[in-house]
Amino acid sequence: MSLQPNYFQQYQHADMDELADLIGELLQNPITIEDADHKLIAYSSHGDSTDPARWSTIMGRRVPEKVLTRLWKDGVFQELLTQDDPVHIPAKDDIGLGKRVAIAIKRSTDVLGYIWAQEVNRPLTPEDDEILRQAAKAAVSRLIQRQGKRKAEEQRRTEFLWELLLGNHSSEAAIRQKADSLQMQMPSHSLICIVEAAGARLDQYLYPLLMRDKLYWVVDGSQIILLIGLLDGKKDERDVLLRKVEQFLADSLSKLVTHASEGKVIAGYGREYKGYSQIVKSYREALHAVKVKKLFPRETEGIHGYHQLGIYRYLLKLKQWEEEEGYKNERLERLRQYDRDNQTAMLDTLETFLDAAGKMNVTAQSLHIHINTLSYRLRRIEEIMQVDLENMNQRAALYLELKISKINQEQ
Repeated sequence: MSLQPNYFQQYQHADMDELADLIGELLQNPITIEDADHKLIAYSSHGDSTDPARWSTIMGRRVPEKVLTRLWKDGVFQELLTQDDPVHIPAKDDIGLGKRVAIAIKRSTDVLGYIWAQEVNRPLTPEDDEILRQAAKAAVSRLIQRQGKRKAEEQRRTEFLWELLLGNHSSEAAIRQKADSLQMQMPSHSLICIVEAAGARLDQYLYPLLMRDKLYWVVDGSQIILLIGLLDGKKDERDVLLRKVEQFLADSLSKLVTHASEGKVIAGYGREYKGYSQIVKSYREALHAVKVKKLFPRETEGIHGYHQLGIYRYLLKLKQWEEEEGYKNERLERLRQYDRDNQTAMLDTLETFLDAAGKMNVTAQSLHIHINTLSYRLRRIEEIMQVDLENMNQRAALYLELKISKINQEQ
């Protein structure tokens, strides 16, 4: 069995433009090399065989957003991020993209950039795949050298965003001055949104959407924290901003579920504010929304905004107050004890009834029992707890205390 030749050994000192030309000569097809942000680094000569997508990339110095979005929707980048081999991509004529083969340039699991070979002059073979694998390895050291300055700029922007999130700033004027020095165009009206997913490289998976919506972000463990805003004042700007956030979440959450290691994705966002010094409030509200959604996934399913949480917004504070007061609901404990002694589900019946706002038919259907059985259970619950479920004051108090008690169970 013959060993594969090392195609790039004698070109160790070649720069990125020379590397692109060398790959192009070996594959006899046009080559482009991009960084991790899909900005153009180098490209080979191409003659008359360049398609519209490649022309736009060269002229605009980065991959067009419509191309990025389509490749993400079709799962191409997901493959590139999760494997080390070249990915063969069929033509997508509606966005001007011809047939291609691509490979990610990686240092360990960190993606530094991409090599794209337009398959136009001749078909690419398994031997050509090996050339691309070696080319990706050869490009690593070159891209690391290029990354130094960009990483330093990104670090300064990250530090600035953390200053905003934590409230470590002196004045609105100081914030604007620092944003200008970092060439960051700050929105006039903004909020903070948090997306959490274990085991997923959130900034990489969401990159096309982050670029599409012109967002600033920082990554904190399994969370990506997003500053989402409007650059120009518009009529009904609050509604416009909320629609923008909800559209971003609709586009991103379903994609992330398949890539999170636990298959669980949680998102929450704070209220919108004018003024940069208020961003810290929106961040705290977003954290609160995420925490509540973790504690009450069923009850908060389908909602993400702090302003949408209803009574669940108050429960953590109420729990803290109850603990400080040393308060325990003896009536709920009597019902729990009854369930333990008799292997019944009276507590679940009560919670379902209260969740359904006291609607008998809805409750009976949810519990899969006859309405007469439900009536008997509710009378029995009233007897055991010594409460009147027709009394709105008692019903509301029971509902809050039931939900507060679930916090202890979840934690």
